[in-house]
Amino acid sequence: MRVIPLGIGGWVSNPILGNVSLIVETGSTRILIDAGEGAYRALRTCGFDVNDLDLILITHRHGDHLMGITTLTLFAKSRGVTLKVYGPRDVDLEKLFDALGVPQYLSAVDFHPIDPSPEPLTVAIGHDYRITAVLADHTVQTLAYRIDGSDGSCITYSSDTRPTKNIVNLARGCTLLIHEASGNPGTEEVSHLHGHSTTDEAIQITKEAGIKYLMPIHYYVEPPILSSVSNGVNIVIPLPCTPLDMQKLK
Repeated sequence: MRVIPLGIGGWVSNPILGNVSLIVETGSTRILIDAGEGAYRALRTCGFDVNDLDLILITHRHGDHLMGITTLTLFAKSRGVTLKVYGPRDVDLEKLFDALGVPQYLSAVDFHPIDPSPEPLTVAIGHDYRITAVLADHTVQTLAYRIDGSDGSCITYSSDTRPTKNIVNLARGCTLLIHEASGNPGTEEVSHLHGHSTTDEAIQITKEAGIKYLMPIHYYVEPPILSSVSNGVNIVIPLPCTPLDMQKLK
């Protein structure tokens, strides 16, 4: 399994970082997690195209995680490709495509709605992957995803969330937790108000889940400060377009 960050920033961040988006390669399958503004450009910049995507996982309906789906679909339809998309049930793609004046492209999306649950729910199974989802704690319906690969590797992606035991339970047994770290230590109150976590809280969730590796992601304007790293948690710094081979973390 490989993880390739396409973008690592939040909705309000340095534009160089891009909006959070990831490709997970497991066996012959490529999975795109989230498709915010500029997703197609980021995809092409990192050497991929819509033809390379087997699944798209949307975590929630905020623009920095969803707005790019229309451009992906435009190119998919022009090439006769149907995008298989999973996401929370309240992701209203019909309304989004209508609002942007491109309802004709919606036919290139095969949408699988998920009812978010506080208990882990298997949402998709393929010959080289299993995808499990759980309800995160954000300001709108949001899913965290776990992907188990055929090589024994496993990653969990928190998406936008306050600290929650749901993600601890989902992530247990994984090698890598990709957890949002929107705020720095001391900003807990404002971070929670907007449905986010701090860097220290991301580290604590990783420790509680018994995971050795944390990739903090979804940065805002300030550089992330990691002040409470302790024995047992190793920090993996995400770099856009740079693959992380999960076998090297074992």
